[in-house]
Amino acid sequence: MDRRGFLRLGGFVGVSTASMMLGGCLGGGGTADDGQPVDFAQGVASGDPRPDSVMLWTRASRRDGQPAKLTLQFSDREDFSKLLVSTPIDAQPQWDYTVRHKVQGLAPATTYFYRFVAGKYLSPTGRTRTAPAADASPAQLKFAFLSCQDWSVNHWAAFEELAKEDLDFIVHLGDYIYETVGAGFQTGKVEAAHGKITLPDGTQREDGARYATTLADYRTLYQTYRSDPRIQALHARCPMIAVWDDHEFSDDCWQDSQTYALADEGRRQTQRRRNANQAWFEYMPADVNFDAANPAFDNIRIYRDFRFGKLASLVMTDQRLYRADHVIPEAAAKGEVGSRYFVPQTALASAEAQKMAAARQAGAHELTPVSVLGNTQRAWWQDRMKAADTTWKLWGNEVSLLRMQVDGVAVVTGLALQAFAANPQVPDALKSQAALTALREALYADLKKAGPSGALVLGSVDLTLQGFGIGDASTRTLLLQGLQAGVTPYQAFLQTFLLNADQWDGYNAERKALLAHLQANNIGNVVALTGDIHAFFAGPVMADYDAANPAPVMVDLVTAGVSSNSLLSYFKAVVDEDPQFAALKPLIYQTDSNGQTLNTFNGTLRQFNPWLRHADTDAQGYALVTLDATRLSCEFRKVKPLSGGVAPAQPATASRKTVTVRAGSSEVDVGG
Repeated sequence: MDRRGFLRLGGFVGVSTASMMLGGCLGGGGTADDGQPVDFAQGVASGDPRPDSVMLWTRASRRDGQPAKLTLQFSDREDFSKLLVSTPIDAQPQWDYTVRHKVQGLAPATTYFYRFVAGKYLSPTGRTRTAPAADASPAQLKFAFLSCQDWSVNHWAAFEELAKEDLDFIVHLGDYIYETVGAGFQTGKVEAAHGKITLPDGTQREDGARYATTLADYRTLYQTYRSDPRIQALHARCPMIAVWDDHEFSDDCWQDSQTYALADEGRRQTQRRRNANQAWFEYMPADVNFDAANPAFDNIRIYRDFRFGKLASLVMTDQRLYRADHVIPEAAAKGEVGSRYFVPQTALASAEAQKMAAARQAGAHELTPVSVLGNTQRAWWQDRMKAADTTWKLWGNEVSLLRMQVDGVAVVTGLALQAFAANPQVPDALKSQAALTALREALYADLKKAGPSGALVLGSVDLTLQGFGIGDASTRTLLLQGLQAGVTPYQAFLQTFLLNADQWDGYNAERKALLAHLQANNIGNVVALTGDIHAFFAGPVMADYDAANPAPVMVDLVTAGVSSNSLLSYFKAVVDEDPQFAALKPLIYQTDSNGQTLNTFNGTLRQFNPWLRHADTDAQGYALVTLDATRLSCEFRKVKPLSGGVAPAQPATASRKTVTVRAGSSEVDVGG
């Protein structure tokens, strides 16, 4: 390819068209060599594979601050004996020496090789693969999806293992970096290979953690994360299709707003958001639009879609940049509890309905103030899903669609009866299985009626006591008073709670609207690929979780984080450290006679959420998917823990769980 075949698209994105007319070239390819060292310390990467194109990436830095003059070499031969592209490129310091170059005019379903040359300095060789032709019928696709790779905890052995797989592509669902250093959740054990990160600027929080603020801060994070040879090997092995979640900007963020403290309410962080946008754009091999001259916080669009022949389409959404504020803001709840976490379902539903009514009255779309996707992206998602004529419709979805709730009435009922049965003053006649079952039903009914603020009248329990032979009124009064005393401290829990309203549970109306769209248009075989929550989950997504008989519409498959601390660890810390939640400890974990922690959280979640077909809340790992025209098989791979500050030896996987979705079904089969 000569210079006439090279285009530049805004910023530093170049485009080349492959040519079959070039001969071999093993040297610098015409690159000017001034003798200055060029460092490819972050390796190479490719992304966004389409039938005729792919995006390539590298970082080629110089110490003298001058542009690095490179040549991109691209070939269908690993030894580069025949070049399809040989074009000069400048790695500019104003883009942190990163290069993003799109090669088009390629053959579908074909493996290619690429490298960057700067005189005598060579980048590692990358391997990439284009998507099948739009009208092709591939026998199968094989890909991985992953998320949440905190540098500061645990290990990255999963990347080394995954780089050995022969994959068509990788889907990354965000939290590629974590914007904080030294946060409480980052103070656990970490492999010795990952040293402490120091931000060049950063802003200190009240808890002592520092968070990325400037462009230099975010660039430092990407430079550090990409310095690990295992993630470099993975990027060099196959193309990645990536979106962000919250930590690429700020934990539990929405638009350009951070949510670290109550003082953040109403304060926009536009420049910080723009810094995060630019750094992501510089470091990810994504074929997306970014406008550095646009002063708005949403100066980038990362939602996009892909097609893999007639077998599968993939829609990747952005669930942070257009998201409305949490339905119950932190200021209204006086903190994250009650706003984002452990939120009363009725309070959330009421607040959502009020916001929707106000929007309608103002002449706006009713979902505008209660949306994850925003109006424009939601309409785009609906159009893409309706237009998809592939067997499978995959959705790169950052936060889980599965309802995760806890029935506080059932919890308090169980705790009260446990204490009741252990009381030696309670007659033996009331400790039989039949009596305890009847008392459980009666107490649940009474507590459900009382709720978090009503009078605690145990009329049903009184009748049940009489039915089991407790005829003496004074004895019944003592028993009722004992039960009432055990319940009173926990009356605030007598309602249903949603564990995480930063997920789709916090934006229920829009979730229902998306599912109704799928139902109305008979769109089947929809499977969400999800990350964020640091646990493995699988189950059908219901049209309306609050219906008497919820109907499944699609499936959500959720991967644990690559390295980030598990969901169980967060909830264990809450019940251990916060007195108001201490009574809930048996629902999260128990300790056996040897001092070992027993995970009861999995069972708790499945008890109150029958649509969860699989739950593993204490895990790190990734998900590997193989699909054909008849079924989608997802293998959740849970990796071994850190040992003595060293990542586990290969193979890193400790256990595997396979879940299967069959074409034409919205159900999940759980295997071994």
